[in-house]
Order: sequence, then C-alpha cells, then structure tokens
Amino acid sequence: MSQPKKLQNLTNLQDRTVRSSLAGTCAGRVKPWQVEDCAPRTPARPLYAVDGWFLTQRISGIQRYAIEILAELDRQIPAGSVEIVLPEGAPQPVYDNIRVVVQGQANPLWEQRDYPRYLAGAGRRWLCMCNVIPLHSPDACRGIAVWHDVCYRARPDFYRDPRGRASAAWHRLQYRAMAARARRIVTVSEFSKTEIERYYGVPGERITVIYNAWQHMQRVAADESIFAGAGKWPALRPGQYYFSMANLLKNKNFPWVLRAAKNTPEAVFAIAGGGSLQAEARSLGLADLPNVVYLGYVTDEEAKALMAHCRAFLFPTLYEGFGIPPLEAIACGAPAVLVSDTPCMREIYGPHAGYIDLAANPGNLRQITPPAADPAAVLNRYAWRESARRLAGLMGL
Repeated sequence: MSQPKKLQNLTNLQDRTVRSSLAGTCAGRVKPWQVEDCAPRTPARPLYAVDGWFLTQRISGIQRYAIEILAELDRQIPAGSVEIVLPEGAPQPVYDNIRVVVQGQANPLWEQRDYPRYLAGAGRRWLCMCNVIPLHSPDACRGIAVWHDVCYRARPDFYRDPRGRASAAWHRLQYRAMAARARRIVTVSEFSKTEIERYYGVPGERITVIYNAWQHMQRVAADESIFAGAGKWPALRPGQYYFSMANLLKNKNFPWVLRAAKNTPEAVFAIAGGGSLQAEARSLGLADLPNVVYLGYVTDEEAKALMAHCRAFLFPTLYEGFGIPPLEAIACGAPAVLVSDTPCMREIYGPHAGYIDLAANPGNLRQITPPAADPAAVLNRYAWRESARRLAGLMGL
C-alpha cells in the first residue's frame, strides 16, 4: 500500500538508513546474520534492472522489504548480474555487486516513462519491489513483480474519501497489470498468495512467497535515556505500559486501542505517531483519556526502547499482507505481541502471539487469547538472507 505522510516509526531516517542498510559488508562490517562472501566474482550481463523509485519515498514496510532484500541479494550474486535504476537526486545505495544506474530526473511519471525507457534501451527485464510496474513496456521487458497485498481490492470500504478512492483506483489498475503482465509474482505470505489467486485468478505456480524479516532491527541502538530520571515521558515506566504505533489508515484500527484504553483505566497506553491522532480521538468521543500518552513521532532508537520495555505491543490490524511491526517488536525484546486473530496473523506469528477476536472484542484486553509459546522463538522463521536467496533463485542467479 502507498504511504502518504506515514508514521515515522522504525524507519524514519531515510538517507542514513538507506546507506546503512545497503552498504557493502566487506572490511569487517559483516553482521552475524549476514553472508560473509566478499570474494571477487565474474562479471555477468544483467538480465534484471530493479525499479529504484522506492529510494525516493519515506520508508515504510514496503520500502523496508526492498531495501533489506536487495542488500542481502548484493552479497549473494555475481558482480554486475543485477542493476538498480533510479532518478537523479535519489539517495544512492552502496553495493558491491549490484550496478547503480541513474536515469532521468525525478518526476511523478518516472516509473511509467523513464524507467521503462531504460529497460527497452538496455534490454533488461523489470524487477519491481513495491506494488507498481511499468504499464507500457515491451513484452521482452516483462519481469518480476513484488505484490504485497490486495487491500485496495479486498477492502474498498477503507477508501471512501476522494483521495482514498483515487489511490484505490490506481492500485487496482496496478493489480490487474501485475496479474496480466508479470512473468513471476512474489508476495509476502501464503495469505496474500491466496488473495491474489482469489481476486485476480493468478495460478498459484506463478506466485512465490518470500517473507519479510527482522534483522535490520539489530542495527538500531535503543535509546534507554527516555526512561532515565523523570524521562522524556514521565508517565511511562518500564514494563508498565502497552505500546502501539498508529496512523489514520483504516486497516491499522487505531480506534481499537483507544477503546481498550477506555476499558482498562488502570493501565497506561503509549501511542506513537504523528498527524491527527488526537483529532481522530476527539471525533470518536475518546479524547482526553487520562491513561493515554500520545508520543508523537519517535526516533528508531526511541521506538526500540519503547518496544523492549512495554508490557505488550498492540497490533489490532484489520488487514495486512504480512504485518511486520510485531516481528520488529519481538526482535527488540517485547515480552508479548497482541495481534488480530486473522488468517495472515496466524500464519506469520503462530502460537507466539496473543490474539484479538475483533468480531467479538471491540476493545478489551481481558478478552485476548494469550500467547501459547515464547514470542522470541518466531524469529527463527524469518531471515533477510534466506529471502534474498529465494529471490536470487527465482531470477536464475
């Protein structure tokens, strides 16, 4: 899903984050979860050129997926076997083996004009990581599309205002184009695969599931100073608050957190996010709850500390293709994550999360099914290195 003025949560420092995420790992910078292979490789003629427009966008879960998988892919492929194409002025990633190509000026039509123009001239196939493909490119350039979810098709009720309807129309056009034109489709869960099959009739054999992961959180140092002395938010005490990261997108279900706070006056609820959350609370008749602390935008470092010391991380989502924030919270040390009881959340988190039955529970922490297994154990299921390996195999590398 597109991200206009998104919550500046765990991924709000774009230039610095892109460089730290995508920098090569030779010369002693290899992390424990990375593949240490800096041996010279035989140059290869590129077959795929990545759509690098995401590097101009604020980083959300979709952009995070592209950044992290490409960083790991760079460590696994022959030199020169993949390119990334980006407009002038975009933050330039630092790779060892992926070749960076600058093509054209940044403009709203770049993905539909400048990028496909390069593909046609260079004889490359597209690799589009963020739900958008070139609508008009030669058949020879058709490639791989990463299709995260079908929310705009499955939940049109989320997009009733004029801006939402326009965004939904554009994304549904893209959904149809990906279904018709992509040689292969990558998606982020078996749930999303089933949804793509259901709504667009794409045969399952054309769809490969490649999961999100969490190792990027190991690069973030928690800012423990927010709890020192009186602390940045005096009402917050380690281990004594529920934490959520909110925005006004309908699928994120911000009102559920407010109703839970109203129904649990003895507990403290810390809500990170900018924009008009408090105005939305007023419109719901849930303003001025004394046990709700609005944190505004938080830094990556603050978010990691808040996750590590919360009683539980709340994620009452109505619709997701994967839902990475609870995984990030577990990676940061959250003792519990409480998520919606949906097929997607059950697939991703299994017995390692507590579950909220949204049909029967409008906002009550006492009616949540608790986790049946250690949350931290779920981390063993997901790794950017493995996700990149699967993508490389799909690309024939």
